[in-house]
Amino acid sequence: MNPKSTMKIRKQGPPRKKACQICTESKVRCSLEKPTCSRCWTRGKQCRYPAGSDDVHRLSPVVSSERISADESLSFEPSLANFSATSTATALSSPMSGHASDIPHIYSQHESTQTVDTDLNFDHIDLVPMIDAEKIRDSWLQPYLLTTTGQVPKLFNPFTAQFVTCVLRSHPNHLLDEKSLPPFIHPLQLNNKAMPRTIANCFSLVRMWMNRVAGSEAIVLSTVRQEMERLSREDTTSDFDTLCSFQVYLIYLLTAYFFPIENASLGDDMSMVTLQDLAFRTAKAGFACKAELSRTRPTWESWIIASSKRRTLFTMYLFTNVYNSDKGLPNFLSDELGDVLVPESKALWEASDRCSWTREYNRHLSKWGDGMLQISELWGSSETGSEARRKRIGRWVQSTDEFGMMLFAVCAHIHGC
Repeated sequence: MNPKSTMKIRKQGPPRKKACQICTESKVRCSLEKPTCSRCWTRGKQCRYPAGSDDVHRLSPVVSSERISADESLSFEPSLANFSATSTATALSSPMSGHASDIPHIYSQHESTQTVDTDLNFDHIDLVPMIDAEKIRDSWLQPYLLTTTGQVPKLFNPFTAQFVTCVLRSHPNHLLDEKSLPPFIHPLQLNNKAMPRTIANCFSLVRMWMNRVAGSEAIVLSTVRQEMERLSREDTTSDFDTLCSFQVYLIYLLTAYFFPIENASLGDDMSMVTLQDLAFRTAKAGFACKAELSRTRPTWESWIIASSKRRTLFTMYLFTNVYNSDKGLPNFLSDELGDVLVPESKALWEASDRCSWTREYNRHLSKWGDGMLQISELWGSSETGSEARRKRIGRWVQSTDEFGMMLFAVCAHIHGC
């Protein structure tokens, strides 16, 4: 027998022409999965195959560590551990370009076979201005004016504070994950055509803070402080940019407060006053779409901004409660937030394209013909425990996401349900 006939022939890889266009141009091996290969999926790229490649198996693009080589890893930037003090300073002195490609693409769990809609325009947001926004700016004074406000401090049990602290501490860690965001930043804020420098810098600086090495504390602290000061002085003109500044300043404060650098603190009273001033600037344009208040469907862009604003505001107030509790100061009912809408359903928040969101919002309108639940309905009142109130709360709990459930748990613990 011819030895060649028994020789094991090495199985050849699929022809290059069957690879997607991006992998072909990059001269790397393509996984050939359709509609999106794993390499394009992990990079948020639009995957296209040449004509005649339909015979390739259609597999779900599941990415594992074995399938991505070291040179194709999804690292956002080199770890700070690999920087010397000089190279760290150089990296920090050059802010990111501000394009979406600088940030890892954020996916929800159901997006593996969907195309994320990036055709968004946040230039024309239709919200209802908040009339008494100044109350948000001045809310920091309440704990110091106990004798003049006439309000009774609300019960903030130590275990409630521990629970909220545990949740808030997790938010900066989201920025260390390639596929995660704090629950008050909408994923499609990062899929805008021009990534705001504010958010791009936040990804870098939080990672450098959390991954700092001995000897780099001073430069990391100084750079984050400078960025926070810039945000406090910046006069943003668009509602989108104002929201981003508010969100990012809150993230910096959460990072500095819960993961402090020894002998230095950015989470002090003045920083809290600045945070509430940024909340005031955000509130002036409003927290609800005009269409929401008239029980019709708003534009997707307006809803994204309004919903993100509400979530960020609730997070700030929870953080303020923890901050006051740690300092031995009383917390009060935030009447100024009474008519702010609670977080919407998980399906609405995670919708990745306009068609899906529109379909879900139509369902939302049919379910809430009597008006969407307001945060004050989760507070203690004469209606607490009534059948009508519990039905509305139950309807909301049925569809809300993890952020909404966390908010409900805190309110129920303080006010009952």
